Amino acid sequence: MNNQNQHQQPIVFVTGTDTDVGKTFVSTLLVHKWKAAYWKPVQTGIESDQGDSETLKNFKVATSTWRPRIFTPTYALQKPLSPLQAMEYEPEVDIKLLDFVVPEEWGAENPLIVEGAGGVYVPITRKLEITTDLIKHLIETSNHPVYVVVVARSGLGTLNHTLLTWNHLCDNGLRGHLLGAILNGEPNEGNVQALEKFDVDVIAQVAQCATAQDMEVALHGLPSVESLMTQQDDKYVK
Repeated sequence: MNNQNQHQQPIVFVTGTDTDVGKTFVSTLLVHKWKAAYWKPVQTGIESDQGDSETLKNFKVATSTWRPRIFTPTYALQKPLSPLQAMEYEPEVDIKLLDFVVPEEWGAENPLIVEGAGGVYVPITRKLEITTDLIKHLIETSNHPVYVVVVARSGLGTLNHTLLTWNHLCDNGLRGHLLGAILNGEPNEGNVQALEKFDVDVIAQVAQCATAQDMEVALHGLPSVESLMTQQDDKYVK
């Protein structure tokens, strides 16, 4: 493992293959598993929804006593649309990548989970910069190691969406930052095996959690962030 990374808590950016694939649910599990803080840089749809920060705050994880620090979004827009489209209804708002700075209140004593809006190609700025550009911006401006977790559906149709997302990130120079993919929903070993044939690192499957026991199983099935960082750094150490 890179010696610098050994002594620094990571920033883990959680993105998805689509909207409503379970990014907030998986982020909640990671926050409690890794005893992490949480930040949603840009939130849309607050006219009809409490927002992902409140959802995570109010989500009861019966097997965890962790009380995460939750940081305020840099932007909170009314319409349940992409940030670019939501800005059309709030013309006074002009999102720029430079506006996104890791919260100073994050003491870096624990990992920081950063949840994106939608998938990797969601447009964020009027310059048509996308989620991938935001990830790159955080890598370039942070003194901490930045990694990416991709959340995908477990069922039929996920192969195309997951491979497109994974390959897009790799093609944009982020292969060395990819911790892996987490499949959300009914476990599907066939899809896991197919994705792994295309060199996608499936690090966990998370089933629907209806009970405290289900939640405990889900948390237990998630690897530690340290083990994932070690594996990734061992693969791509220069």
